[in-house]
Amino acid sequence: MTEVFRQAARSRIITSAHRINQGLIPDLSKPEGDSDFYFVQADDPETAMLRIIDLVKTRIPARFGLNSIRDIQVLCPMNRGGIGAARSTSNCKRVLNPAGERKVERFAGLSHPATRSCRSKMTTTRKSTTAISRYIDDVDPDGR
Repeated sequence: MTEVFRQAARSRIITSAHRINQGLIPDLSKPEGDSDFYFVQADDPETAMLRIIDLVKTRIPARFGLNSIRDIQVLCPMNRGGIGAARSTSNCKRVLNPAGERKVERFAGLSHPATRSCRSKMTTTRKSTTAISRYIDDVDPDGR
């Protein structure tokens, strides 16, 4: 990321990402009005996880009219740890996805209707990451 396109010039997500890539701290101040980037302080991983869940489940949908599962994506800078991708995914699935009989367990993951699955893949030739997001409408527990 070296260029900010005109369409994204007002996006605080984009400008913050560019600042981070330049080794600078992004603007963490409270925005005036609506924004696509907010900083929420947490002093430990447990508090951070509770805040992430509250933001995704309640605060963001209430303020912006978004669907917790279809419209919001939580980005993690790492896979392991208290707020890494593995634990964040597990906790968000537990809280956001409805429990039910229709489920399929594959590759150490559990999928059922109204589940969103996100995967990322690092490309070594371009040194970039591609994210793929899928929404599962229904599953066939007996299917092969």
